Amino acid sequence: MRHPYEKFIRGELVAIGLAIIFGLIALIQGIFLLIVLCIYLVAASLIFDGLLAINSYNQTQGFKQLARSVLLILFATFLLLFL
Repeated sequence: MRHPYEKFIRGELVAIGLAIIFGLIALIQGIFLLIVLCIYLVAASLIFDGLLAINSYNQTQGFKQLARSVLLILFATFLLLFL
């Protein structure tokens, strides 16, 4: 039997794993778009963590995680559009 929130857990792990890989490549190569993509992936990881928290144990913690992810998305979009 699968865990009821397995999709959220897998999404979070995939997003943070890809963020680590793209972050290391961005550090080595210095590619700006990979840095922004890494920020988006960290935000996606926070979104999955927030959804998991909202649905399972602590709604307050989940909404805080979602707020953090929104701020990261806004910051990354600002970087992408204005730099």
